[in-house]
Amino acid sequence: MWETCQTYEHAELEDGLFLDEVQAENCTAANWSALREQLIAPRVPLVRVRESCNGGSQVIQEAPSNGCHTLPQAAGASFVDVPIGKAVTLHAAGDCTGDSVTVETDTNLCETSFGSGASANDQVRSFRIQDVEAPTSEHRYDCAGDESTCVKNNNNANRLAAINKKHTVKVVRITLDGRTTPALSAIQNSIRDVYRHYAVASHGQVSLEFTGSQTVQVTSSNCTTAKNQARQKANSSAFLTVFVLPGGMCSTSNAGSRSVFLKGTLVRDYAHEIGHVLGLAHSNVRDPSTQVVKSSADSSSFMSTFAADNYNLPQLHWLGWTKKEELVRINPAIDSSGSTEVTLRPVGTNADSTSSLPLGAVWEIPGTEQRLFIAVPKPRLNGTNQIEGGTVFAYQAPKCVGCTGMAMGTMQLARFGAKSVNEHKASDIFIKPVGYTSSFVQENGKSVEVFTSVTLRIRK
Repeated sequence: MWETCQTYEHAELEDGLFLDEVQAENCTAANWSALREQLIAPRVPLVRVRESCNGGSQVIQEAPSNGCHTLPQAAGASFVDVPIGKAVTLHAAGDCTGDSVTVETDTNLCETSFGSGASANDQVRSFRIQDVEAPTSEHRYDCAGDESTCVKNNNNANRLAAINKKHTVKVVRITLDGRTTPALSAIQNSIRDVYRHYAVASHGQVSLEFTGSQTVQVTSSNCTTAKNQARQKANSSAFLTVFVLPGGMCSTSNAGSRSVFLKGTLVRDYAHEIGHVLGLAHSNVRDPSTQVVKSSADSSSFMSTFAADNYNLPQLHWLGWTKKEELVRINPAIDSSGSTEVTLRPVGTNADSTSSLPLGAVWEIPGTEQRLFIAVPKPRLNGTNQIEGGTVFAYQAPKCVGCTGMAMGTMQLARFGAKSVNEHKASDIFIKPVGYTSSFVQENGKSVEVFTSVTLRIRK
């Protein structure tokens, strides 16, 4: 079905919404055409005000745009959904006046007070939506007109500001009689492992704060029903809510706007689903010889189904975890002389580096809204997967102007070693390794080669 329906072309069909529709038995031959259009239609992130103190309750009002919005007179607001990148100021009077409180995450109003100390539950009469302020950062940059080699990040600056800060996280353990759910300590340890990686990969921009935990008992073994029951019982006010399912209840993990549902404690699953919340789609592979696309098969990214050390370079760039000088746009050089040489350092964990070498070369594919990122994911072979140190990857990724939701999906088009003597085609260019630097270290009685750079000749 994956290849027939080409779901890899639409992130929404690969996780979350599509799976929910399948599990709800709505994906039938009779309504597939209408459902598909609904699923792939562009979605503006909505602020939603709900009637009860949980994110699964009835929506009273939803609003897509910045500005002041007034609630119906009799409405009793008890929960608000806030998209990443937005701030919502809740007011006790109409026309966005009176006592107020500003929130930037999904918020349970039963546990929220206005500035005066009065409870906000059932007392909100209007609300104002605005963008989260984006303070200056070397990771959020503009490309000046004379910076022809600069690679612009089209992710919304306000969204980047909301992502790159302390994440408040609430854990919800879902239990069902006769089934086993991982212990809270195991769940929290997996989350800590992910955020330890984020702290390094984001250059200290992202950190973790647990805001609480909750165990909720459900009565149904049906995956969709149990999730809905858990949502209705989870009174969460957090950047991210992590729901952990009993074993055997759901066939897959999946993610929503600010929540993830996980069926175990594998760290890579946590990084994958949280990646969806942060705006990442799947990392696929197109076989260069057969052109067959393999779903989620790029082992250089957490957004695959394989063990990985990191997200891939286009995804790190989309998250705002690279600096201006770490990527170089090669179109001017190739357009001028037909070819160029570039020396790259490995991405690794994306830790701070004193090297002046870039992480990636970027070719903007003419006549399209796509880019080709050329990178070296790993300095050395390790126990995570079988990617050798110095291996070069070429990823196709969208420029993603105006994208929202699970947007940054990638397609691996080429993969080859630093010592290859051949040219390798990716999109409309050819790439050939022409040099590298490396050294050897001894580990467990074996000699391991560690690469510090790979030089590539790239031509049309």
